[in-house]
Amino acid sequence: MYLDRIRDVTKGYAERNRQRLESLVTQGLDSYVSDDYHRCRASLEQVERLLSQDPEQARDENIRLSAMMRSLGAHARDNRRAAQIAEREAAQAAVDAERDAARERLAAERDAREDRISQEQAARDDLLDMIRKARQSMPGAIERDLCQPDFIALSHEIERRRFNLEELGQVRLELKSRLESVKANARTKAEALKIAEQRDEERSEVLAALDDALAVYARMNDDLAQSAIRNLKTSLADERVTMQSLNDSLATIRQAADERALQEAARRHVVGGLLRELRNAGFIVSEPKLEGGEAAAVVIKAQRPSGAQAAFRVNLDGMTYKFDHYQGQACLDDAVKVLPRLQDIYGIELEDERISWRNPDMIGKSEKRLPDSSGERRK
Repeated sequence: MYLDRIRDVTKGYAERNRQRLESLVTQGLDSYVSDDYHRCRASLEQVERLLSQDPEQARDENIRLSAMMRSLGAHARDNRRAAQIAEREAAQAAVDAERDAARERLAAERDAREDRISQEQAARDDLLDMIRKARQSMPGAIERDLCQPDFIALSHEIERRRFNLEELGQVRLELKSRLESVKANARTKAEALKIAEQRDEERSEVLAALDDALAVYARMNDDLAQSAIRNLKTSLADERVTMQSLNDSLATIRQAADERALQEAARRHVVGGLLRELRNAGFIVSEPKLEGGEAAAVVIKAQRPSGAQAAFRVNLDGMTYKFDHYQGQACLDDAVKVLPRLQDIYGIELEDERISWRNPDMIGKSEKRLPDSSGERRK
């Protein structure tokens, strides 16, 4: 039962991981993280092979696979965006190169013009070069992409602007100040964008982990585990919730769910043994009833044709029983027919016994009351 439980839970998580890998392929993101994608695919295949051979090793391998996949999507999207930015940069570089080549051709044609016009154009080129160097000095692709529109606007402004060489110093100071402002603004926006994307990615990972767990326990019809997972969703507004704390909470829920499942399996084992032994002892047994929901007791009632009765309440953590409507201590005869066989045949250990006696009426009007028995044992 323990290995079957591990196999079922691991199979559910493995299926979710397979869906994520297929989603990467569908979105065309797998080519941007080719090595990591193939490692994850190989790990998933290893999990699926181990499910039938070694469920515990399959679970451990699947945990490692899940850890590898948590940031795989974000990494793929980052790589795709970096590639797209690189393409735009290459296109802009080509435009710049073409414009420089055109400018050089124009410069050759202006050789015959007045020296002052040549100096003005050289000054303008110097200012445009300040803009290009400012853009190249940005530390990352995101910052360069964010400030690109402002740099283009400044370049167009410099190219259209008419100024005297005497004003060049003032123009340079003004342009330098504006470039610093553009770079500072781009850094601020990039930092805010990174923080927002990181927060969104972390929230997406948390929600994905919760959805995976909810899907697994929904398939297993574990209402308590599903309720606990939904309660975790309500805490997502708390920024202190981290992936580690979420994993700890899910581990606690998983452990509780496993314990409940094993306890319920044990209770069913006890109930089945009781039904068989009561019938073997000559009792007429009523259909077992579950009182109060999943965590309550299973009640078994049995009766002999003589009127003697036996009742059992099987909880998740123990069992109580009662034999009554017997004469004297005749109930012990039936008790020893049923209870010891539970241990001998089904391996059910009964301990912590407490027995009380009461005096039922003897048959006949003048007879005195003799004791019957009720008892409680824990398994």
